[in-house]
Amino acid sequence: MIHWHKQAIILFIALVFAIACQGSDGEGQIHGVLKIPSCGIDDDHFHHNLNAFAADYFQNTLSIRIQSSGRVPTFSDGLFLVIRDARAMSGFPPGTKHLVEVSPEIAAFKDHGSGAGYPATTPESPARVSFYLNETCPENRLAFTDGGGILAMDSVYIPGETRRIKGYFELEFIDPRHWEDPENPGPYAQIEGDFDFKYNPRKTATTFP
Repeated sequence: MIHWHKQAIILFIALVFAIACQGSDGEGQIHGVLKIPSCGIDDDHFHHNLNAFAADYFQNTLSIRIQSSGRVPTFSDGLFLVIRDARAMSGFPPGTKHLVEVSPEIAAFKDHGSGAGYPATTPESPARVSFYLNETCPENRLAFTDGGGILAMDSVYIPGETRRIKGYFELEFIDPRHWEDPENPGPYAQIEGDFDFKYNPRKTATTFP
């Protein structure tokens, strides 16, 4: 069995090179609070409409990339989600809220800093989520690599059963490298949003060995 973190990396690389993400074949949005001092961003009403979508399914793991543009992630803003057990999640009633768990919790890290370590997705979490802002803040490579919060899926792609991928999220992110104190926690995002599109096998990429 492929290790959870290694598998997430493999699927991310696959989606980076996906030939998809070039059309408005779905709908969605991201909005919330975004604070990036190094970019001069202090926005309580951050908003992006989503118009580019890609997904890949590999050994019961579903990876999803949703963006505000069809450019490669290096030049785009977007969200990357990896659902660890797609079939298990598809067995829950639509809209069931799942805890995307990080340890220590982001709220605790904001208050106390790195004494307990940097927030990282736990092995028990059903999903891992990363948030990238390479268009909004191109000169600052943020480490919003492990978000915590809620993921609710109305429809999960399962081969031969359904192609629809629809979900809702409420998530927090912090770049732990820049924490100074509770009043100056560094780059931080608190977002929510949704997405709804159909899996298209022509818009995925072969995973690497």
